[in-house]
Amino acid sequence: MDWLVIKKLYIYYTLFHTLGYYMWLYFWQNDDAIKTTGVNILLIAAPLTSSIILFLVYRKLKTNDNYVWLFLSLGCFFNLMAVLASSYFLHKEIWSLGWNNFFYMLQIACYLLAIIYKIRIKGENLHLIKFTFDTCIIMTVAITFSWHFILREILTQNIFLGYPIGDLILFFGAMIFYLGSENLFPYRVMIVLSLLTQVIADTSYFLLNVMNISFSESIFHPLWSLAPLLMGIAGTYAIKNDDKSPEKKIKIHSLKDSITLRLLLPYIGVILLFMVMIFQHNESKSLIIGSAAAILLLILRHIFTSLENQTLLSKYHELTEELELKIGKRTEELISKNKQLLSAARKMKHMAYHDVLSGLPNRRMFLERLKTAMDEAKRNHFKLAVLFIDLDRFKNINDTLGHEFGDLLLKHVTQQMSKSVRKIDTISRQGGDEFTILLNRIRAEEDVIPLVERLRSIVAKPITISGQELHVSMSIGIAFYPNDGENTEELMKNADMAMYRAKEDGRDNYKFFTMDMNKAISRKMALESGLRKALKNDEFFLNYQPQVSLHTGEIVGVEALLRWNTTEAGMVSPNQFIPIAEESGLIIPIGEWVLYNACMQGKAWHDNGHSHLKIAVNLSPIQFLHEDLVGMVIKALKTTGFNSNYLELEITEGVAFTDAEAAIKKMQTIRDLGVRISIDDFGTGYSSLMYLKRFPINTLKIPKPFNQDIINSQKDKALVETIIYLGHSLGLSVIAEGIENREQLLFLKERYCDVVQGDLYSKPLTVMQVSALIENKKPVKIS
Repeated sequence: MDWLVIKKLYIYYTLFHTLGYYMWLYFWQNDDAIKTTGVNILLIAAPLTSSIILFLVYRKLKTNDNYVWLFLSLGCFFNLMAVLASSYFLHKEIWSLGWNNFFYMLQIACYLLAIIYKIRIKGENLHLIKFTFDTCIIMTVAITFSWHFILREILTQNIFLGYPIGDLILFFGAMIFYLGSENLFPYRVMIVLSLLTQVIADTSYFLLNVMNISFSESIFHPLWSLAPLLMGIAGTYAIKNDDKSPEKKIKIHSLKDSITLRLLLPYIGVILLFMVMIFQHNESKSLIIGSAAAILLLILRHIFTSLENQTLLSKYHELTEELELKIGKRTEELISKNKQLLSAARKMKHMAYHDVLSGLPNRRMFLERLKTAMDEAKRNHFKLAVLFIDLDRFKNINDTLGHEFGDLLLKHVTQQMSKSVRKIDTISRQGGDEFTILLNRIRAEEDVIPLVERLRSIVAKPITISGQELHVSMSIGIAFYPNDGENTEELMKNADMAMYRAKEDGRDNYKFFTMDMNKAISRKMALESGLRKALKNDEFFLNYQPQVSLHTGEIVGVEALLRWNTTEAGMVSPNQFIPIAEESGLIIPIGEWVLYNACMQGKAWHDNGHSHLKIAVNLSPIQFLHEDLVGMVIKALKTTGFNSNYLELEITEGVAFTDAEAAIKKMQTIRDLGVRISIDDFGTGYSSLMYLKRFPINTLKIPKPFNQDIINSQKDKALVETIIYLGHSLGLSVIAEGIENREQLLFLKERYCDVVQGDLYSKPLTVMQVSALIENKKPVKIS
């Protein structure tokens, strides 16, 4: 049912009904039979259609004031019954007591019930004091006029008083709807007009009768019909078909226009009363009493309004103070949060430029300082040296005694090396057991030898760590600027090459870079050649390391790890062949092979009933920057049929922040495929909170070095807690890598880390081994 159409049609019907009424009376004024028939039909049609419309409105509305429309509908129905019982249909005198008067009083009673019900459900929204006094003032004026002009005359003529008293009730209802609403909606306007139309018609009719003025009763019939028709229009306005309909404009316009009139209405009524009293000075006793009562009510209204305003002002001040307290408290909270964010930002900035374990500058800071030093050396004609240091036999210590001993050893060596260099020099940890040192303002190459000997003396004697004697040595490679390289990359590469020569020559010594150091290059070339044949010879395979949920203890995913088993030299470490693959560009086809095979295996596991399993694949920086990366991902998913929602691509934060805007665009394209993205080794590269919040990522991975000493190191604890808090605050899941003991596991669980992986649960496994684990479906005990 389209109520907008019904409303328009009913408005048109009301106009045609009223105009047609007068036209019928005009054209058939000389034919009483036809005129009476038409008048009776029109008198019946008006309340009949309105009662139906209002009843439908009652059924349609589900608000708490729908009973108002039911009472109004009954009022129109009893108006219809009164018309049927009136003298125009059953030929009864309007002054005589009969069924028409009985139904008229029922109509008034129903309207009164609607008014009372409206006051009850809307009472809490009314300005009660002002509303009450305004209503009393206006009703005092109305009663005074009614008594002076109608009631006292009717009492002398033994006429039924129900009609004038009913008109006062209707006028009272009109004032309730007008004064009692803060917003004068169109339907309220129509109710007020309907009630006032009936009051005006009845009052005029009685005045003319009381004053013995001859008139034709038929002139009032259109007004008596118009009153229920306007009530029906009010019902159609009560149902809003569209917020953009003209009703909204009318509502706003009515609100503006009604404010001034409602404020002045009581005063206008009193002024009219005084004017009538002046002109009726000979018979003004009732007018004087009414005027005195109205003025007294006006005075009381001002008194109580002032008291109400003082109460409201007091409440306003209380609310203002309460609001100020809340604002102050919220401001303190925001300041505290800002301090926490600034502290976290400082920590992240420090993490971006420093190694977590040793506290030394990391590779990023070292390269920046090296570039600056080279520019200065070029301007001032200085030399500088880069030392590349690797601890011999460090891997054996890690494998036999554990990473805890290895970390303690690294910290000890770091402290001693820091004491051996000058303030203008920079010592950096590159990762693992590799260090670099920048020596500024070198005059001659021989000047570095005393420093090198001091460094070697640090490990010349056994180092005692936790009661255990550790024997290590150093292999040191040295390259000079500008002789051995004119840019940072070349200088670092040649120092690295010199270090490998020192290792090849028996370790525990140092070597200066020379041009004949080509064995390392030859080795790399051999590996590169082998890599080019590895895909054709099917020498690559994948291992998978399980990822375990800290919430359920179940395996929720695996990380695919590339392995190379050459036909000639056997297993080759990823640390050896991955850098060569990246330098040569072979990482692109190798990475595509890894992506395809990981998705193929993931599809196989899903088909075997493990559809919850997520497959994580590492992306090399070269891979991520490749222009056809998205195409490779789409091809792998389409070819294997693997569900994209369970593929997670891991990228290092370094590549993500190199060109943040381009990275965001590419990551968003990947995310649109349904593929998940994680930031691997978070905190070890180029973290930026400003960009991190914009990256469309799902996961942060805490690197192994951060987790190794979280039990004993307060700094490591703080860093890991910060990353977990930051990840959860951004709505990301957090995975911790390299978990090797239960203490680390419990610490992460207490901090609500989501997922862990590491040797504590399982080292990287073959496909068959992983399949056996997930088939077991036995949760891991994590508490």
